[in-house]
Amino acid sequence: MSTTTVEKKPAFEMPPMSAEHVATEKVGKRLAELIEGQKNLDAIRELYAENARHVEVMGGPGCDRTIEGKAILLQKAEQFHKSITVHGRTVGKPVVNGDQFLLAMSLDSTFNDGPMKGMRMNMQEHALYTVKNGKIVEAKFFYSMGG
Repeated sequence: MSTTTVEKKPAFEMPPMSAEHVATEKVGKRLAELIEGQKNLDAIRELYAENARHVEVMGGPGCDRTIEGKAILLQKAEQFHKSITVHGRTVGKPVVNGDQFLLAMSLDSTFNDGPMKGMRMNMQEHALYTVKNGKIVEAKFFYSMGG
């Protein structure tokens, strides 16, 4: 009887991820890290392309459905963060597919001004980000509008 063991090869070995996938994953992880650290504005400054755009579910007063350009996105984000008090937030792990990743997020906040002043909301959303040349070029947001 032999006491040596024969090393078995796994039935399946994952192929290496593409360079595009690895680059997208790096951006996704960094974005999640910055959002979790309450550094959303830094995330835009660091990770967004100059021509990046956001696509919301719908437009509203003072906020078009599609907003384009890093400077405008940064301005809108600054306005939003000034208009709320944050009580808590969660950020998931990015789920990558090639040059895109999904990120689940939630934000528990109270509005400080505007028509929703004093209202506390727990917003849950998923965002689909597209990455080109190591920068976010598009973010599409998905969330329920109630009902």
